[in-house]
Amino acid sequence: MNALTATRSRRLSYAFAVVWFLANVVLTWLLAAGQDSFALDGIWVAGLVLLPCIVVLMCLIRNPIADEPAGRETHGGKLLGLIAAVVTALLLLQAVAGEYILFLLPVVAAVILWWLKPQLDKREWSYATLLALIAGGTGLGAQWISFITPFQWGLLQVPLTLLSLLAGWSILRRFGLLQQGIGHSRFLTAGVWPGVQSLLLGILLGTPWALASVVMGSAEGGTSAWVESWWQPLIAFQPAIAEEAWGRLLVVPLVFLLFRRVGPNRTAFSVALIVMTYWFAYLHASGNVVSALVSTLIVGSLLCLPISIACLYYDLETAIGFHFWMDFVKFAFALLVFNR
Repeated sequence: MNALTATRSRRLSYAFAVVWFLANVVLTWLLAAGQDSFALDGIWVAGLVLLPCIVVLMCLIRNPIADEPAGRETHGGKLLGLIAAVVTALLLLQAVAGEYILFLLPVVAAVILWWLKPQLDKREWSYATLLALIAGGTGLGAQWISFITPFQWGLLQVPLTLLSLLAGWSILRRFGLLQQGIGHSRFLTAGVWPGVQSLLLGILLGTPWALASVVMGSAEGGTSAWVESWWQPLIAFQPAIAEEAWGRLLVVPLVFLLFRRVGPNRTAFSVALIVMTYWFAYLHASGNVVSALVSTLIVGSLLCLPISIACLYYDLETAIGFHFWMDFVKFAFALLVFNR
């Protein structure tokens, strides 16, 4: 890193600290004033408060994929057509399969591992297995699940998380992206303590988003109505781990394989990240088509995109901490305010 780049990074870090602090102050004041239910004014204010944080974060955490030779150019028309085809296929898949898509993903990941036949070391297997067991164990208490039992849900998280991590890392390594820092694990590359530091950084980093989620009404009813005991907010580890595994580290590299056929790796991965971020947000939407699309736009832009950037452009542990803190604060707030 040259002196100019270091200076720019330092200034962006200071700028992020300022907007992060101001966002926390404003959002805490809104919560103290009683703004914790779904309302358009709360959404608009939360969005305006988060916008500077998102912009500076996107400038601070840049796509680390190196520029490729001029010979690999983006075929704009083909890329747009492929995007339209992928989006259509994803919407049809969600309409037909619904939540049962999650049973398909471990199969897809297993096929990828069979196809690539990667040389995974023992530490990758061990770490992925540990995360899978944590996701599975905490998933046993996921009382918001209705299409299967919480026990079945917990069991599903183990192969879903394990195979998604291994397959995602394998794709990224095959095309040289893992080596450039895309989707890497700080724990695996730097050790236990740096991994813990990244997890704590994610919690700190995600505080404005966690508060904004509550301001927008996420803690009132819905997926938070089941929280009745002090330990239940810790179940936030399940979505924090499993959804980063399949929702980012598996599906984004998977779609990247398609987009790289019509463009260089940097462009293809950026487009894949954006497309799959909004698809992930769409999976969490409900209601009629119009309300689902509006919810997808809001949730995808304000909440999902920053986590995707943290996971794929920074490291896995920061994204897990970020995601965990958002759900933990939502569940804790539901327990203390709405479900007493």
